[in-house]
Amino acid sequence: MAPRDFLINTRRMRYTGEALAALKDSGVDENLRTHDQCKDDVQHGAHELPPTLRPWGKRAVKTRPPAASAGRHIGYYAMTTSIAQWVKDAMVRHEPDPRTLDFVQSFSADFHDVAEKERASSTGLHDIDAMEFTYQLTLETCAAILLAANDTDQPVNLSLQYHASEAGGDDHFRPWGRLLTGLECDPPIIVQFPFYLLMCNSFTLEPQTHREDYVYATLTGIDWAKGQGKYSKRFTTFEAMARAAVPTLDDSKAGLDRCFWRVSLGYLRAMNHCENAMPLKAPIKSRIDHGLDPDLVIAARGFDTMGTAYMCRDGAAFLDDQGMDSLIGSAVPNDVMDLHTDIFTGETRNLLRLLYPSDVGIERAIQTMSTVLSSTLCEIIRGHHRARMHNREDGRISSTSPPYSFSRARHRRIFEVLELYIDKYPQFWDWTWELYRAAKAQITDAGLAEPLVCGLRRAGSEDKLPASPQSKFLNMYYDMIEDGSTQLAKREPLGVSEDLAPVVRDIHSLWHGQLLDDNKKPGWGKEFDAKSDTLLGEAGEILETRGGVCDDTYKFTIAYGRMSMGLPYVAYHAVDAIIMAFGAITRTED
Repeated sequence: MAPRDFLINTRRMRYTGEALAALKDSGVDENLRTHDQCKDDVQHGAHELPPTLRPWGKRAVKTRPPAASAGRHIGYYAMTTSIAQWVKDAMVRHEPDPRTLDFVQSFSADFHDVAEKERASSTGLHDIDAMEFTYQLTLETCAAILLAANDTDQPVNLSLQYHASEAGGDDHFRPWGRLLTGLECDPPIIVQFPFYLLMCNSFTLEPQTHREDYVYATLTGIDWAKGQGKYSKRFTTFEAMARAAVPTLDDSKAGLDRCFWRVSLGYLRAMNHCENAMPLKAPIKSRIDHGLDPDLVIAARGFDTMGTAYMCRDGAAFLDDQGMDSLIGSAVPNDVMDLHTDIFTGETRNLLRLLYPSDVGIERAIQTMSTVLSSTLCEIIRGHHRARMHNREDGRISSTSPPYSFSRARHRRIFEVLELYIDKYPQFWDWTWELYRAAKAQITDAGLAEPLVCGLRRAGSEDKLPASPQSKFLNMYYDMIEDGSTQLAKREPLGVSEDLAPVVRDIHSLWHGQLLDDNKKPGWGKEFDAKSDTLLGEAGEILETRGGVCDDTYKFTIAYGRMSMGLPYVAYHAVDAIIMAFGAITRTED
């Protein structure tokens, strides 16, 4: 048994009686299939290329053997499980072409240097070799996708104003940055990463959080957003200030092993350099024809999220079947929300672009996206099941992915984009409700028994789940999407403190009643984006006065996460179905 401080206090994870009964009776432990039990029509080549044949397989630093852990022990290395067999198979089978290997070589070498440095200072708690294996193959796969997209003969006219390097419109994050890091985070765009970590911690109401982890999360934002934009100097200035202000980022001073942050940062830096190494094209259609094994693409996108750094309070990495579903589940909502924007920025690492065809009929596209929605919601239920029944919190990264998008409404133009599609397609809400009903019908015992990776594969086919009883775990969630007035009328709506109740009610009103109002004036999308950010900023200002992360902070972020999975989130699945069927609304139409 692990020490008490490594146990999830499940009594703090509050569920309705109906939801808790649904978790206990879900049959997940008995019925959850493995990847190999999923229907698989893809034929793989027999040749295997051992990763040790790549240049990065030659290690100058000897790997430290596993060390005993004072906390949890989940694998051969205390903080790392073994890698799911389907992932290892897909990665070992991959045989990159010479063009890809040549393109990625220098970036792979840079990341290898990071891994070697971590091997030299390793405590033996984390499996550095597994970290490098998964990230190197992810880097290689993403490079192959970049080159495949560049081969298009119908490229998109890239819109740089959408790009993260133009990092404005995020001032509502300032109070959240001070609350979480104790620093004035400038530019405030970088606060989205510690905010995401806060959302993750709220999943199990973590009793112990460390300022250093929130600062490390902020530093990942610097490498992600730095680019070539006008804010680059501000990023550099903040990084120097943060490292000086928080000397315990140094493991030797903190007495902790945070290699998981540094390795993730190293991957992100290598990937950023790779995708910005030269001008690259991407297709205007949603589909990117890449010719890669779907399993490889799905696994790589999961690792590309850097979710392994966020999935557990102590940096433990669950890379087994369930952990991979958590990683993939953290990617899919982001890709759903970003499909329109990704097309116009030339972003290629979007699973919807990599798995599903373009130019399909709208009914087929609705079927696909309803299965994507139901599969991710089933994974969220399984994540709660693992936390409540099995003391593993890795499901937090998939459960908190939607609010990661909604927390930056202006920057991501969430409602502005939604307005485009609502205005152009009079059937929009009919399609949205049709998709919602189809997704709801798939959240069943059979849906819970299907791994997410298999659900995503099924979404691209016309296969259906076998008939089985519907899960009742999400009944309160369904009520919030369909109405929610009773829940929001309570003195502490969605469980938040009374001083935050007006903020929560205003968010739900904006994202539900006002969104459905047929009398909105043109330009309402931009107004909704601004109001959404303002309300989140107001909540941050209220919570900042509490003096640190506390239960009220967690209660609000849980409520915000639930609302972020509400009607606008469902509607974006309809946007994506429209894009698959008819194409994205081009800049001339925008």
